[in-house]
Amino acid sequence: MRLLGLTQGVDAPSTRFRWTQHVEALSNAGFRVETLHARFGAYPPRSRLQRPFWGLATLADATARALKARSQADLCLLQRHLVSTLVTAEYLLPERMVFDVDDAIFLGTRGSSATRISRRAALTICGNQFLAEHFGQHGPVTVLPTAVDTERFVPGASRPARPLIGWSGSSSGFPYLYAIEPALKALLQMHPDLTLRVIADRPPAFSSLPAERVEFVRWSPATEVESLQELSIGLMPLEDSLWARGKCSFKMLTYMACALPVVVSPVGMNSEVLALGQSGLAATSSDDWLQAMDSLLRSEAERTRMGGMGRQVVQRHYSRAVISARLAELLHGLR
Repeated sequence: MRLLGLTQGVDAPSTRFRWTQHVEALSNAGFRVETLHARFGAYPPRSRLQRPFWGLATLADATARALKARSQADLCLLQRHLVSTLVTAEYLLPERMVFDVDDAIFLGTRGSSATRISRRAALTICGNQFLAEHFGQHGPVTVLPTAVDTERFVPGASRPARPLIGWSGSSSGFPYLYAIEPALKALLQMHPDLTLRVIADRPPAFSSLPAERVEFVRWSPATEVESLQELSIGLMPLEDSLWARGKCSFKMLTYMACALPVVVSPVGMNSEVLALGQSGLAATSSDDWLQAMDSLLRSEAERTRMGGMGRQVVQRHYSRAVISARLAELLHGLR
């Protein structure tokens, strides 16, 4: 059975974690797998001058990929849209098309495009239950979390003597981090040897944190694991919004795979993950955040216990081996 994956670009997070890391397992499960990445990315460039050229090139690429899927694939898996927020060449895709969604892309003025794609899909695979509740109104759905490679995201051999709390993610998520800045400022004052590490594509711009207490690490695939392994605590703040409820907790899961205790907002899937084992603490208000981070910093034993529990949870429920097997089973069911 020839399976073709249509992604939003080779380096897109959804490509790396919801497709590429499963390709080998799918091949071993009997599929002939081919991947067609979006050659120009699925999102427009920042430069307005480049956007018309990008739009034409991307539309042509999307059409060519859809036609190849229709003529050569027995089954195709489409990650989000061929071109972000738009329905373009999706109508050319084969009937046995699986739509993979890991964000609340049905929200916003162009959100109906995602719903339209899901209506013609043989199956929509959703990264969490919140997404499944929406797309389940329009066709067959199943929940398949984003997997963590627990053979790569592993506990570090040792951690620095100085305490280090951290946040990792795209700079688009900085507003969530800025929202807990008052708690971070108070925490840094309480712990003079503490440093906040931010792992992202660009430096954050805090309004009140001392620059010398914030360490920026530019994200790269080569260093993403090591950058986490050195942390004492992993942070995942969110606002309680519809968009945030669509998040698939991947940041939290990578912390846990590295045996880090977590402090997270109990929003959406974060609450579901916390319920599987005492891997960290939930925080809602600024006082909650301060108290949770402070209590973990003061107890190495608690950090070790929660970190160990977190890794067990990821290995049992969210590891690449577990999720790859489930994905293969779902796709075989569409034969």
